[in-house]
Amino acid sequence: MNKPSNPANCLFGQIRGNTVGSTLSRKLTLSLKRTLLPLLFALGVIVFLPGCVTEDTGLPSYPVSSRGQAMQVFDVEIVSVRRVALRGESSIVGVGAGALGGGIAGSMIGHGSTSALTAVGGALIGGLAGDAVERKVTSSTGVEIMVRTRSGQAWSIVQKDHGENFQRGEWVRMLINGDKRIITR
Repeated sequence: MNKPSNPANCLFGQIRGNTVGSTLSRKLTLSLKRTLLPLLFALGVIVFLPGCVTEDTGLPSYPVSSRGQAMQVFDVEIVSVRRVALRGESSIVGVGAGALGGGIAGSMIGHGSTSALTAVGGALIGGLAGDAVERKVTSSTGVEIMVRTRSGQAWSIVQKDHGENFQRGEWVRMLINGDKRIITR
């Protein structure tokens, strides 16, 4: 009776003198190493990299493009403040990353024309999933601040909530740059 040459090979059915399942075993192992591991690595980077970005929530936030630009400053009185949900937005990044991952995952299922069909299906499902993830990740809590200038002009500004806890009757500054308005102390 033949003894197994390697205990690990027994898992895939390879026995000395009998290579039943060894070809399938090698193809499966090679397929996992070439496609699944890079896919899992890329997925890990996509999922965990945004967690490395830190933001000081105690400070007002300005886009880098506003650096060095002049803004008009108005003293305004806060009339009301209410919390709002800021819906996340979709871009080609979330859809593209999801479609790429889904297409690669789908292509690993089946052979020939079946593999092509599952790749297309995986890309469609991955694109939808990537879009949903991006919308969720870019969603946040904001505030709608109703203010009045000294001349009586009223404004409603929606901005990200930085924990400033504006109070009704408080005098603050409204910064205006083009069509952008920001309320700050």
